[in-house]
Amino acid sequence: MRRLLLRPIVNYFSGKVLDIGAGLGEFLQYYRDSVGIDTNEDCVAFCVAKGLKCLHADVYNLPFNNGSFDGVLLNNVLEHLEMPDAAFSEIKRVSKKGGKLAIELPGKKGFYHDKTHVKFWDKEDICDVLKRWGFDNIVTKYFPIPFKIAGEIFTHNKIRVFAVNIEDIQEEN
Repeated sequence: MRRLLLRPIVNYFSGKVLDIGAGLGEFLQYYRDSVGIDTNEDCVAFCVAKGLKCLHADVYNLPFNNGSFDGVLLNNVLEHLEMPDAAFSEIKRVSKKGGKLAIELPGKKGFYHDKTHVKFWDKEDICDVLKRWGFDNIVTKYFPIPFKIAGEIFTHNKIRVFAVNIEDIQEEN
């Protein structure tokens, strides 16, 4: 079942993908040209024990070179971040121009269901921040029920966001 839910995300990407907040490595299992990071050392150890590429790191200081990835995944991560702009700065840095970004966010009911969530992101919020950070071709979908109201009723209805990095990072002098 989880594989079916991940299929649209897996099919969206091509090339090397960074899974930020890899958790138990579901995406890493289904997308072989991926590497994950997680702040939870137990999750990293679990993934590594399964033969998956996963590192202990956080989104604010990614241990990768500029332009290392063709895609980045944030699956149920962004709503937990205290400093989303600092995170997007790092995501932008490690993404290639033309690189794809996929984000999955909880609907309103799911957001309030978890006390570790910091910021609720609606479609307008996420689109605005992505445009500000140089992403375009932004597509948002409610999933699995394709209506906004479902996220206000059902805990597990999500917003899926797909975008493309259209700018190179600016080199500092």
